[in-house]
Amino acid sequence: MVNYKKILLKNPYSPTYWLVLGLIVKGILFLGVILNHPYRDILGIWGATMGDDSSYLDPIDNLLQYGTYSHDFRMPGYGLFYLLFRLIFAQPGACNALIILQLLLASTSVYYLALTALNIFKNNAIFYIAFYLFIFCSFSNFFDAYIGSESLCTSLLIFSVYFFTKYFNEQKSKYLFIAGLLATWTMFIRPVFGGLVVACSILILCQNGKLKIHIKHAFLFLIPFLICEGSWIYRNFQIHKKFIPFTTTGSFYPNAATSYLQPLFEFVQSWGGVCSFTNKSTDLDWFQYRYPGLLHPIIHYDSLSDNIYTSAFNKDSLLRLKKLIVALQNPSLDTTTASSYQHELRAKLYIYKLSVKREKPFAYYVKAPLKMVCVMLYGPATRNYLDRGQVIPFLGRFIVAFNYLIYFIILISGLIGSVCLIIIGIKQCSSIFIIAFIPLYIILVHPFMLRFFDNRFLMPAFPFLIISSAYILVKLSKQNIPSNR
Repeated sequence: MVNYKKILLKNPYSPTYWLVLGLIVKGILFLGVILNHPYRDILGIWGATMGDDSSYLDPIDNLLQYGTYSHDFRMPGYGLFYLLFRLIFAQPGACNALIILQLLLASTSVYYLALTALNIFKNNAIFYIAFYLFIFCSFSNFFDAYIGSESLCTSLLIFSVYFFTKYFNEQKSKYLFIAGLLATWTMFIRPVFGGLVVACSILILCQNGKLKIHIKHAFLFLIPFLICEGSWIYRNFQIHKKFIPFTTTGSFYPNAATSYLQPLFEFVQSWGGVCSFTNKSTDLDWFQYRYPGLLHPIIHYDSLSDNIYTSAFNKDSLLRLKKLIVALQNPSLDTTTASSYQHELRAKLYIYKLSVKREKPFAYYVKAPLKMVCVMLYGPATRNYLDRGQVIPFLGRFIVAFNYLIYFIILISGLIGSVCLIIIGIKQCSSIFIIAFIPLYIILVHPFMLRFFDNRFLMPAFPFLIISSAYILVKLSKQNIPSNR
């Protein structure tokens, strides 16, 4: 009789077994995405591309061809990986090498996430739960075969936190430099993780002991950030004559920032409308804006909620804007008329957004962001990812049901665990705080500060929600968890 316990519950400190297992499972899921004929806009690549892949790749291609990193909407954290392969291969080959690297790092990161949980809680059960939840959760595995920042950002973040927890366990300062380098690289892929760099630095300074030593350690952690961020700011000032610490256009793409699209998104978001680009209907669809290359939603919104209107606009006002948006998508529209429509849309959408902010402050500052949080955690895009298993013959319904089950287990128990752990982490001033901080920070900062809530932004934080989930599940089983102190 097969002893599954010996097979599935090997010694956590047997890295070869766990790394190979991670590669096998991740590899199968990786092939599943590739063989499912994903969308590709680059001829010759194996994996899939997304609508914004060019914003990562074009600046590097322009750097190699013309000597200029442009357009520079993106920080070069992801592009640097592409550059390493682009020096050897043509664009399709470099993209293929890049997604293979993503797979290898993602497979490795599964083990290191579980090891991070073990380093903190000293409990094998948490290691096993974190490993298997991470590797089998559909939401965590989707982007490894895609050209996009999610997979690499997630892997680097896991490695950074692993070395950060190693420092807290062993008090060896060399781990801080590695953690700081990886955290900085993560920030150069996703600028929002600048908040993590700040949080880690504060946590180092708040430890018990001599402040002078902690200041030295914090500086060691910050050295990569100070060098890289300083160089990036200097470069931006030389080119744009402005202080630009992150991206040149904030949260939006350059084409959106210079057209009616950014004001449209901001207006819809002002009252909590959904702006995700999916094949499921969202509030943005009422305006009949169509993202190029995306299928039209199956179900459309016939009307907007009656409680969104202010003294500045009503239903007729928005119907006027809808007509302009539809007209602007007509390729035969002359330039002068298009410019006039753009100007009217930008002006009125900006005024309408301000009227919501002024006349409905509770809706703007509280209700809308809370709705965005819900959409981020379980909106149309999330359901798109969880539903994709239905393409597999015979097993489709079972796989979709499994996707939803494991996602909700992680989400609900992970949020509860994160709240518990952040309180423990603050009291103990330990690395537990970072585990809980990352998911809570990402879930709150996007809707409340950036007013952006695409669920892809949750991806890098999701593994740490898994650790929090594993903690709560072990607590519920009444297994002893040693103190972190």
